[in-house]
Amino acid sequence: MEASTGYKTIPEIFVDPEKTPVSSDSESSESSDDKSLSSKTSDENFRPTHHLVIPQLKHSNSASSLSSYASSTPNTPNEKPLTEENIFSLGESGALAQSWYTSGGGTIHSDGRWFRDEQSRTCLMRGVNLCGNSKLPTKPNGSSHLIEGFFDHRNVSFIGRPFHLEEVHQHFARLRTWGLTFVRLLVTWEALEHSGPGIYDEEFIEYLINIIEEMPRYGIRCFIDPHQDCWSRFSGGSGAPGWTFEIAGLDMNQFKTTGAAYVHNTNHKPGDFLPMVWPTNYTKLASSTMFTLFWGGDVFAPESLYEGVNVKEFLQDKYINYAVMGFELMNEPHPGYIGLSDLFKYDAGTTLVFGDSPNALQSFALGDGIPQEIEVWIRSWPFPTRKHSTRLVNEERVSAWINDECIWRKHGVWDVDVKTGKPKVLNKKYFTQHPITGKKVDFYKDFYLPFVKRYSEGIQSVKSDYLVFVEPLPNEPPPKWTTSDHHKNVVYAPHWYDLQALFTKSFDGIITHDVQRLTQGPQHIMSATYFGISGAKKNYFGQVRNIVKKGLENVGDKPCVIGECGIPMDINDKKAFATGDYTHHINFLDAVLIAMEKNLVNFTLWNYNSSNDNTHGDHWYGEDFSIYSPLPSTPTCTENSLISETSEMKSEISKLASEMMTTNSTYGTNGTNGTIESIKTNGQPLNKLKSRAQQQLKIHTFTDYDDHKDQVFLDASEEIQIQDTLETSIDTLETSISSDSYDECKSVLSQMSPTTPTSPFDLNPWQLGEQDEERYYDPSHHDGGRVLDAVLRPYAAKAPGVPQTMAFNIKTKEFTFKFTNYSSSQRVNDNISSNIVAPEVEIFIPNYHYKKSGIEIRVSDGDWRYVRNRQTLYWRVKDWISENLVHSLRIRIIDDDDKTIAATSGSVELSNDINKYNFEDPSSGSFNVKVVLGSLFILFLAIYTQRKHLEIFL
Repeated sequence: MEASTGYKTIPEIFVDPEKTPVSSDSESSESSDDKSLSSKTSDENFRPTHHLVIPQLKHSNSASSLSSYASSTPNTPNEKPLTEENIFSLGESGALAQSWYTSGGGTIHSDGRWFRDEQSRTCLMRGVNLCGNSKLPTKPNGSSHLIEGFFDHRNVSFIGRPFHLEEVHQHFARLRTWGLTFVRLLVTWEALEHSGPGIYDEEFIEYLINIIEEMPRYGIRCFIDPHQDCWSRFSGGSGAPGWTFEIAGLDMNQFKTTGAAYVHNTNHKPGDFLPMVWPTNYTKLASSTMFTLFWGGDVFAPESLYEGVNVKEFLQDKYINYAVMGFELMNEPHPGYIGLSDLFKYDAGTTLVFGDSPNALQSFALGDGIPQEIEVWIRSWPFPTRKHSTRLVNEERVSAWINDECIWRKHGVWDVDVKTGKPKVLNKKYFTQHPITGKKVDFYKDFYLPFVKRYSEGIQSVKSDYLVFVEPLPNEPPPKWTTSDHHKNVVYAPHWYDLQALFTKSFDGIITHDVQRLTQGPQHIMSATYFGISGAKKNYFGQVRNIVKKGLENVGDKPCVIGECGIPMDINDKKAFATGDYTHHINFLDAVLIAMEKNLVNFTLWNYNSSNDNTHGDHWYGEDFSIYSPLPSTPTCTENSLISETSEMKSEISKLASEMMTTNSTYGTNGTNGTIESIKTNGQPLNKLKSRAQQQLKIHTFTDYDDHKDQVFLDASEEIQIQDTLETSIDTLETSISSDSYDECKSVLSQMSPTTPTSPFDLNPWQLGEQDEERYYDPSHHDGGRVLDAVLRPYAAKAPGVPQTMAFNIKTKEFTFKFTNYSSSQRVNDNISSNIVAPEVEIFIPNYHYKKSGIEIRVSDGDWRYVRNRQTLYWRVKDWISENLVHSLRIRIIDDDDKTIAATSGSVELSNDINKYNFEDPSSGSFNVKVVLGSLFILFLAIYTQRKHLEIFL
């Protein structure tokens, strides 16, 4: 299949999944409990005063991942198509907060500064870059410390990046368990077109299809990043194929000798590697020349041609053809020489000057075979670097140009002084004003934004509503976009790191700096310096706030995704690898993620690397950022070190008991569901057995709200001790139900067809998988995780309104979230539904932090349901129509000795072994019921007041 791009054609891997089914070798999605979710019945048997009724949800025309996914052909003719209708029924992804395919299915789209789903909910998305090793080929091994086969650039393969197909389940399931299901998928130009212009690696494209088409089964959506650093692996980074240098006339075999690039593969000696030296390649000859030609070759090098066309046109055509598979414009773009006003020096305040540091004129001369005495810079404080010494480079007098002809000398930028034999500048303003018109050059206006338009048109020739993620130059504010530059599908996607910590690979929480502030001059040293962990949090929050603010001011009201953020794991001389003490790492990453959360931005952590190890890190230029490492030198950090699993403690009999005691309240009025009535347990109908249990446990279940609106079933002044009756009921139920009856009950319960099954409020625990822990949550997924205490955090993934605040305290585990209803103008402008029943807020609650301990959930209003095995809290507010009404939620851990249940406003539901839920009724105060925990089965407490209904399952 071919996709027309307006240029050449490439195999189209993005096909409408509604027309083409998805292949699958994952666990069956055809089970009875999955099928039951797809059926639809009427609401009419349910009383709105008692039962939670939601409208029929809309379905869109695409289940593709965020601006990137579609499917190929199925493995078998009978494979069930993956569409919006059944994506929710897939046990792997349906009804999870961290799934971007839940409930209504459909696409994620942009509305102003937010992403929204088909239910008009604001989405706060988080995930990972997948992954750092995708910069490197698998054959030959492309790790940057290796040299063998490096220059055989046309005969490489990237199959196996980011991981092998047989590893898909373990990695995607782990990301789902961790709640990191928004993926920035790295795909380099070299991976697709390494053999030569127009020669695509069909096997890798097919492999990539197989990887991407599995994402929906794990709730994952992705956008593809056509990743590059410093143009190419062969100029000290990653991205472009080796043949791009050849068409520009550069000989990459001579980059080391001429100083045209620092390439780890050709420079590395044990103990001699300079961490973070790779960004200096942006100012060296190879990278700067390629970027200048790419952006403005027709202006600054009009005589540089390939196959009769200017190199710019040739490179951009090839890049856009490739990038139809991608949706981010370019990772960390650089202008090259465009806009460079001084060819004799680089500004150390805005450019990383480190290691060998030739200026632009010296780079031209070195590339032309003229030896130069260049400066060598080292680390310093309070500024990152300072000049240390000089050294002579290219004594061999070799040329970096294939035909021994420097294109910048050819175009009159510089020449050799015939008297002194030294290089001299002929045109100081060559890169700052148009060589022909003489007008001042504006990189963004004249070159960058026109390319954004051209790139977007190439992307949207495939599908008009694809999103385009645009990143400004690193560490610079974005350009001011005009009306003609704006596009409804643009996403602002900058990066952010603590540059000082990255550069020094150290963090102790004592002092941090705002590097951008420091570059403004020594007078800002004090205002750019922060003390302590609290200072670091304030520092990082302020830096990210400024990034978001500048985006809104310059780019406009667009969603913001911090495309890269994270911390190096090898800080402080890798001491944590030996000691196992990751306290500094946890504090560091916690401060980073607090900045993201307080600014309410979407983000993708750098990075998740399936081949990381503690020796070579991410295997690229000494970097080690991965939050996962399969081969750590210390025992892996797993959930079991903090909390214990309870699945083996739960008997099959308790599962059935929980179903019997929840059926009427969840699905029917007075047991009207005939399926349940027909089930027998040792000769006793289930409803009769349930009645016995309720009497023993002093639980009242009423379905006619109006008849009992004045009755309070639990005395507010009396503490009810139920430990003895709890134990009695367990014994009774265990002796009352046979194993055969259990199997029959399970089968029937899992096949029940609740009304409007797109709501988790209308699904029984069997259909939500509460009794099938490992299907949705497996603590072994934490094996290999790094700094998970900070990585795994609760977050509000979807909310039917405008987020206001979100915060997580890593010490107390308290999580808070607040949002407001949409304004009337937002509803009209963004076509937001005004249905009286609100879509659910979905909050990811990681079991890593909360599974063992009791938790308190406090909401301002509405109904909620917590499904621990799905790590999801569902919350439906009472009123999402009244303009700008505020809704708030708080979750916190409680002490083991504090086992209190308190009533509150609204209707709440609690599943499995939650220890404590404490709410305050603003009209009548609060009352307590002390309860001894029982995780063996669910109790029903039905408490009615005139306006409130509380359901608590313990």
